[in-house]
Amino acid sequence: MPPSPGAPPTEVLGSEESPRGPWWQQGWGLALIALVALLIGLGGGVAIGKSSNNTTTTTAGGPASPVTHTVTNTAQHTQTVVSTHTVTVTKEAEGGEGSGETQSFHGSGSKNLGTIKVSSASALHWTSEGESFAITSSRGELLSSEGHKGTASLAPGTYADFEVQADSGWTLTITPGG
Repeated sequence: MPPSPGAPPTEVLGSEESPRGPWWQQGWGLALIALVALLIGLGGGVAIGKSSNNTTTTTAGGPASPVTHTVTNTAQHTQTVVSTHTVTVTKEAEGGEGSGETQSFHGSGSKNLGTIKVSSASALHWTSEGESFAITSSRGELLSSEGHKGTASLAPGTYADFEVQADSGWTLTITPGG
């Protein structure tokens, strides 16, 4: 029997309930999966990131005070490799560089000491804890040794780019007339 004209419809066309799929196939499920993947990727990126610390300390006193330079570089990589290299150089020159006073240096590893002034013929005394030790400057190679200590003569003059090349701890003293 057909419905009467004033009666409410008993059947709605196109209102069939379509079967719903699993939650991960719904719109909100896909958004949740994308958010979790984003958070995992962000966490991995932070964990893989590189951390680097550089510290430089410079202390300078009056003419009678020692001058100390400390440089520390630390780098940490995702392979959990921590590399720290510290070089400390102390100049003890009471009257300043090249004034005829004793100049002393110490450190670990290779280090460029800058310009060294030697006012008169001097003795260069050195020690090394490593396998090799060398000193170069803009004038060329001044010393090369596989020993652990020694003394060499150093002519008066200005030595630019005075560099100690060592693979471990070392000391260096320049004594005028020595």
